Amino acid sequence: MFLRILFTTLTIPLLVSLWLADRAYSYPSSDEYTDLPQSYSLAVNATAAEPETTTAQAVVPPTTQYQINRGDTLFQIARDFEIDVNDLMAANDIQDPRGLTVGQTLKIPSAGAGAGASKTQPKIIKKVINTTLTAYTAGFESTGKKASHPMYGITFSGLKAKEGRTIAVDPNVIPLGSTVFIEGIGIRKAEDIGSAIRGSRIDVFMNDLGQAKEFGVKKNVKVYLLNRENI
Repeated sequence: MFLRILFTTLTIPLLVSLWLADRAYSYPSSDEYTDLPQSYSLAVNATAAEPETTTAQAVVPPTTQYQINRGDTLFQIARDFEIDVNDLMAANDIQDPRGLTVGQTLKIPSAGAGAGASKTQPKIIKKVINTTLTAYTAGFESTGKKASHPMYGITFSGLKAKEGRTIAVDPNVIPLGSTVFIEGIGIRKAEDIGSAIRGSRIDVFMNDLGQAKEFGVKKNVKVYLLNRENI
């Protein structure tokens, strides 16, 4: 009798404890609780949450033709447009590379800088220049003029400086009024000059001082001087 009472006393609490433990650690047997809060799904969606990175397409000059200047050679032209001199000769049916004449117009094969420009009106390039690019604004930091100055924001050519159009140049290298194509940037107009802009250096006008500073100095950038008659 004593053993039966002892067995009952110990067994019943043990069974109750096992039953409660099973309830506490049980998992859902259906999909009812599989919709987890967002905080639990971060690890699963880590890849999807990363921003996509895209590579910007290189901007190419809108041209298929180049106008010969005094001193030009086929080898120099091919190098400037990063094409093979044999392809350049074949495209223009040139037998003797020494037979160039000033003012002559050459077709630039599509494999070179003119690639992708076939759907636009051809532009004749007069000159290719390797330049150093910087940026400036109309503010005191760049021009020494405050907003109250009557010539604030007015370029040397008399036009109001405009982002996306105005550049400052050395007129001995790029004449004022010229239109150029800057590699990686696009078409700009030579409307301004600057005391620090000498030789093959170009200052690109921007409205925001922070963006101008961030632009920094970009060296060995190709600039294509376009023929006015074909702009």
